[in-house]
Amino acid sequence: MRLRLFSFLVIVIMSSSAIADSMTAQLSNDSARFRYNMSGLGQSFGNLESSIGFLYTDNSDSKNSYLLDVGAFVRGESVEAPIIVSIGGRLYGGKAQDYTVYAVGLGGDVLMLPEAWGGFGMSAFFMIAPGVVSFGDADGLLDYGASLIFEVSPQATVLLGYQKVEADIKATGVGTISIDNGAFFGVHVKF
Repeated sequence: MRLRLFSFLVIVIMSSSAIADSMTAQLSNDSARFRYNMSGLGQSFGNLESSIGFLYTDNSDSKNSYLLDVGAFVRGESVEAPIIVSIGGRLYGGKAQDYTVYAVGLGGDVLMLPEAWGGFGMSAFFMIAPGVVSFGDADGLLDYGASLIFEVSPQATVLLGYQKVEADIKATGVGTISIDNGAFFGVHVKF
């Protein structure tokens, strides 16, 4: 039942946007993360942006763990400051070791890319899902990271960063499972 609901939400979000905005691919020795972002309706206070993402890890802590997520964010940009801030939420679903993880996370991200830095910039994101909005075997989820950015062209950006994704598990004696924790290399492409 939960898988059907999650699949339905993915289809609704993907069909609500006509044009893809960007795609990000992040790779490390034992993980791969992909995110597809779509722009939605423009508003006077910011843009509505939706996304779908997938994280797969194959490390000793979380062998064959994965997370699928769909999100919606309101993005605010300022002409005066080189900062873009997005606030919103994500629905997560997947597996941490042999445990099912479903969660509703809230948070946001920030991107700073001043023209004076010559194509260099910084970004960070933080998403939290406490136990009250975590389901299955999960009792909470935390997803955060930061990266240094170099804009190769207006359509392509190279990333070097760090991310951590961990799930608290309800089962006795399990505690927190680190789904991913470490450095990554990534590419962000705008369409």
